[in-house]
Amino acid sequence: MIEKIKLIGTGSWIVFIFGLFLVSILTIKVIFTHNVIGSIGSDALGYYAHVRSIFVDGDLHFANEFLEFNPRNHGVPDPHKRTMTDHVPNKYTVGPAILWTPFFITAHLLTMLGEYFGLPLKSDGYTVLYQWFIGLGSIIYGLLGLILIYRICTFFFQKHVALISTSFVALGTNVFYYLTNEPTMSHAMSLFAVSLFAFISIQDTEDYDLKQMFLLGLSGGLMILIRPQNALFFVLMVPKLSWILNIGSSSIEKFRQRMEGWGVLLFTFTMVLLPQFIVWKILYGHYLFYSYEGEGFNFMNPHLLDTLFSARHGLISWTPGILLSLAGLISFYKIERRFALIFSIAFILQWYINASWHCWWFGHSFGGRAYINCSFIFAVGIAMFLTKIDQQPIKHIMQLFFALLILWNIQFAAQLTIGMVPGEEAVDFKQVFLNQLKLPDAIMEKFLEFKK
Repeated sequence: MIEKIKLIGTGSWIVFIFGLFLVSILTIKVIFTHNVIGSIGSDALGYYAHVRSIFVDGDLHFANEFLEFNPRNHGVPDPHKRTMTDHVPNKYTVGPAILWTPFFITAHLLTMLGEYFGLPLKSDGYTVLYQWFIGLGSIIYGLLGLILIYRICTFFFQKHVALISTSFVALGTNVFYYLTNEPTMSHAMSLFAVSLFAFISIQDTEDYDLKQMFLLGLSGGLMILIRPQNALFFVLMVPKLSWILNIGSSSIEKFRQRMEGWGVLLFTFTMVLLPQFIVWKILYGHYLFYSYEGEGFNFMNPHLLDTLFSARHGLISWTPGILLSLAGLISFYKIERRFALIFSIAFILQWYINASWHCWWFGHSFGGRAYINCSFIFAVGIAMFLTKIDQQPIKHIMQLFFALLILWNIQFAAQLTIGMVPGEEAVDFKQVFLNQLKLPDAIMEKFLEFKK
């Protein structure tokens, strides 16, 4: 039977403190900047338009979302363009909108209640309570994802190692930036859905419990609804297909159980994807549609090295701790050959598809943001690396090094947040280093600007 998902255990107080820190940052940002920036911006405008338009306007016409509620002129789908069904196109999938729905409804009801009692609120879907609750929802999903990553690590390592490796992923990678500065991008929710799918998939690999297959279909469909590239994580299901090699020796009863399990998975998976099929039909006139028109992949000429090492959002160049994680993943092969191989394949598939994307640097980004879905793999690699050095003389030196990597990452994220480094172009790492020394003064200067 599938192991019960225990969300709060060892280190729950750390999760609480980190969550409180994230909510505090969100609250400060929304209070001081909701009229100009808020928490819903950039790609989030496209994802959020689905839930806002349905509940506030009662339709899927996005012209007002992209024209009237885009104060910073972020790159949204062209509001003047029309599809064959006379709708504004929206390339963004509906997964985040589905996950945000309970938080949107809460914000909507509270805003209308505030309006009734004469508070200066407007139930248009974009005022302060909407900004705060949508940001809160994303943070909660991100925290749940980190808890699931911790649980995945405890499957292979001691709890204290799992806690340290998960903490490093939270603080020492670009996960930190997308939980603090841009939580409403899809990445926090992608981290959650992929980690949930991975957590379930590593349980009882030879068992075909219907509950487990239902949850795999549910989480698998959800992770694709959030970011379609997450479909490649279905490679984690390969061990469950090993029975095909011995199909001749299986009993009829065992074969029937397996078919029932896969039937449940496929049915659940299809039902989860159904909202996206319906939205595509309304917007484009087709149940299946490639909505990223004019954007695509160059599979014959991937930027494999650039996506890892380029100063323009390279995964490793911006987040050097990932290199230690990948080294740990190699060592992991010696103790858990099957999982190390399948995790490595999952990462390689993400590496290849990200490197093949026409915009392999992914626009405005803190590092390789498209790799955040691989966070559970990075945590396992870090845990293995920590385990390897646990009895080594360099243990304390490496612990200090990890602490410095976390400090570097947090300060680097702060630089991007306040505009000390470019968000679209390559950075000069020499300048990044020098900026670290100027950061306190720059933060104070930015704070004084907001007060004015």
